[in-house]
Amino acid sequence: MARAKDSRDQQGPRGDVRDEALTWFVRMNSGDATETDRARHACWLAADPRHRSEYARLGGIWSDLDALRDPRRITPIPQAPRGLSRRMVLSGSIAAGLVGGYVSLNGLPDFLQSNEYTGIGETRRTVLEDGSTVDLDADTAFALEFDDQVRGLHLQRGRALFDVAADPRPFRVRAEGGVITALGTRFSVHLWDGSATVAVEQHAVTLRTSGLGEIQLEEGERLSFGNGAHEAVEPFDAEIQSAWLRGKLIFEDRPLRQVLADVNRYRRGTIHVTSARLLDMRVSGIFDIANPDGVLEAIENTLPLRSTHVTRYLVVLRPA
Repeated sequence: MARAKDSRDQQGPRGDVRDEALTWFVRMNSGDATETDRARHACWLAADPRHRSEYARLGGIWSDLDALRDPRRITPIPQAPRGLSRRMVLSGSIAAGLVGGYVSLNGLPDFLQSNEYTGIGETRRTVLEDGSTVDLDADTAFALEFDDQVRGLHLQRGRALFDVAADPRPFRVRAEGGVITALGTRFSVHLWDGSATVAVEQHAVTLRTSGLGEIQLEEGERLSFGNGAHEAVEPFDAEIQSAWLRGKLIFEDRPLRQVLADVNRYRRGTIHVTSARLLDMRVSGIFDIANPDGVLEAIENTLPLRSTHVTRYLVVLRPA
């Protein structure tokens, strides 16, 4: 897997203590740290008291969140069934009016429009007919658009990591009005709050949108577009970007709107924000996706906002 510039070769990738601590924290908790990593990490900690303080803060956040209990582990809500039972078919005439009303207001649900989808808290890997693999994050859906000329799919919601197999046909992903065409093998597309982020882990992709035209993203580069996103190419750390595959959500100075979009894929219910300015607040942290309520609790405790838990599944956030 492609990596951003290695912090082993310098004190920190961005010269900022928080970013250095986060990079070290990811490396040391990845399960792949070497003896050389441990020695360099010890030297980094000893070099400045701020290093120890920031690293300890991250460790405390992770420990606290891992310890919080998620009530849905005790009273789980079953996933929607993928197949229709005979009883469901027989009762279909009773529900027809309700379904018609829902479709007229909201359109067809994803399980009727998608070839693959995951539910809240569910992740899965799928292999496409051409041998390409797709890792689906929680609450993700896509519809295939394969034919004799092109391999394509429409990412309808969520986040997916694509590992593209060799084939004469181009491989394209449509998302939020943009078209991403693979020029290599491995990239991800992340939908959040009406925006999309494309991140290239290996080789390159082209991205075409109405606002940007067509640009090429190289290995180690990402770009967000749509819904007011800052449409600028930036470097990223692949270990942080793909942490969800290892059960963690890692945010480096990300807007609250993106954090909530990610949390909502793992947490049943709704988080309602009363003020748009709250959505632009910046969040950094490492969270366990098995405990989405812990992420919400950390947000409530660290940002200048107030929360009201109307029910177990409805939380309102408003300015403090």
